[in-house]
Amino acid sequence: MSNWSRWLPALCCGLLSGCTKSNRAPEAAPSAPSTWVVRPDGLGPIRIGATVAELEAALGRRPPGADSLDPRCDYLRDPARVPGVWFMVIQGRVVRLDVDSTGPVTTEGVRVGDGTEKVQRLYAPRVVVTPHKYTDGEYLTVTPALPADSLYRMIFETDGGIITRYRVGRVPEVGWVESCS
Repeated sequence: MSNWSRWLPALCCGLLSGCTKSNRAPEAAPSAPSTWVVRPDGLGPIRIGATVAELEAALGRRPPGADSLDPRCDYLRDPARVPGVWFMVIQGRVVRLDVDSTGPVTTEGVRVGDGTEKVQRLYAPRVVVTPHKYTDGEYLTVTPALPADSLYRMIFETDGGIITRYRVGRVPEVGWVESCS
C-alpha cells in the first residue's frame, strides 16, 4: 500500500466543505417561527414563565440584549426570528409578549390590523371592553376559557375599530399599560 492511500482520504475530507471532525448529524433547528401561534400562555414553544435560557433554546440562538437585561423589568426581541414580538422579562423569566405587527396570529386567527368585531365574535362572551388610556380606542381584554389558564390574559389595543397591537401574559404584568415603567 502506498503512502498516498493512507493520507488521501484525510486530504479529500479536508478539501470538501461538508467534512468535519465529527460525523454526527447537525442539531435540528427549532420549528419555523412563522408557524408559531400566540396563546394566552405564550407563543409556539415559548411559554410564559420560561427562563431566558429556555427562550434562547426556542429561538435557536441568544436574543440580542440578553446579556444586559435589567432584572427588574426589560424587553428582549429577536426581529430576525420572530418579527413584531417583544418578550417582557422580569427576574430572568418571560412574563408577557407584546405583538406590534401583522405577522404573529393568535390560535383563533386574530392579528394586528383586524377589526374589533373579530375579537368580539371569536372570544365572546369572555371579552371585557374598557376605554384606552391614551387614545379614543379601547382595550379588549380576553379571559381564557380554561380554568387552568386563569392567571393569563390577552389584551387587544384598538384605535378606531382596528387592532393596533396586543399582548398576552400573566396577571398583573399583562395589564401594565406603560410596559415596564
